[in-house]
Amino acid sequence: MTTSLAKLSLVTIAIVTGSVSAIAQSTVSIVTTKDTTLYESTSGSLANGGGRGMFCGRVGPGGGGGKRRTMVQWNIASSVPAGSKILSASFDMWVEQSPAFLPIVTEVHRITTNWSEGNNVAPGNGGAGGPAGNGESTWLHSNYPSQFWTNVGGDFAPTSFTFDLPGIGPFVTPSNAAIVADVQNMLDNPAGNFGWLFKTDELLNSTARRINTREALALNPKLVITYLAPGEVANYGVGWPVNGGTFQLNVSGTANGGAALPITWTNAPTPSVGINFFSIGYDPIGTTLLPGSVLYLPLLGPHIAGPTLIVSGGSASSSFTVPNGFPGFLIAVQGAALDATPLSISMSNAGLIWTN
Repeated sequence: MTTSLAKLSLVTIAIVTGSVSAIAQSTVSIVTTKDTTLYESTSGSLANGGGRGMFCGRVGPGGGGGKRRTMVQWNIASSVPAGSKILSASFDMWVEQSPAFLPIVTEVHRITTNWSEGNNVAPGNGGAGGPAGNGESTWLHSNYPSQFWTNVGGDFAPTSFTFDLPGIGPFVTPSNAAIVADVQNMLDNPAGNFGWLFKTDELLNSTARRINTREALALNPKLVITYLAPGEVANYGVGWPVNGGTFQLNVSGTANGGAALPITWTNAPTPSVGINFFSIGYDPIGTTLLPGSVLYLPLLGPHIAGPTLIVSGGSASSSFTVPNGFPGFLIAVQGAALDATPLSISMSNAGLIWTN
């Protein structure tokens, strides 16, 4: 029976991809530590570090068609415990003004040089910039007037990911593997966290957006992070439909070496038999087999099957013993039980274990 379940699960894992929202242990929403605009200028004399708006895109012909690039930084290490595992991350920001209506694809780049925000406030809505003062970032300077970028327009890495920047109003970017990797690196290596630079393809005039900064009176730019601290466990995603509800797996306890963590099932197919499958890591998006039926274990495995479980009254229980001497591993578990559905199997949500 164990062999049959294992084969069935591993076959179904390789079918078709889909999407899912994340549910995890702790979520924080952090306002930027510093944010500003780089204004295209051959003299490097324009800045707006203390302004209530930052700009991304190109201004109209009346403003000379100049490029505008947004720079943002969040102090992740001050809000997320060291050693945590980042599960998801997204930008939560507000476009206050734009001459355009349709969204524009916007590139996100890791900034590779430290920079200063400054406190200059440009006149008007800030779109033209203002005279740079000491400690401002400009098109030429990472810290005006004496420290320069290696490259005009800022020093930054290749594109990490892109998002659609709206013409006006709120935008929350979906979490993706690239932003999760960036945030994880910023947490693990805070000395190298210089933030991100946003830019469009900069081909068309009249595409610049004015985005609220941390100095704005409301709707400040936030980074929303969901994470597991060392030793934490969490339930993730949604189980498959069963009997008008969903197949629920719950993992509890603290994932210290040698600890036995209880794993329980509720609303599983019954009567039935099943198995918990374990893997190192997980797929945050998941693989959708049928509507509402998502797999969270990595497609390429390896996957380890636990002992056979007897399901009675929709419930079953087991445990997982955390290995000693292996901190910093993310272990995922997902339950599978035989049933009479077209796939002959239903699966639970996932449990996540961040070893300490």
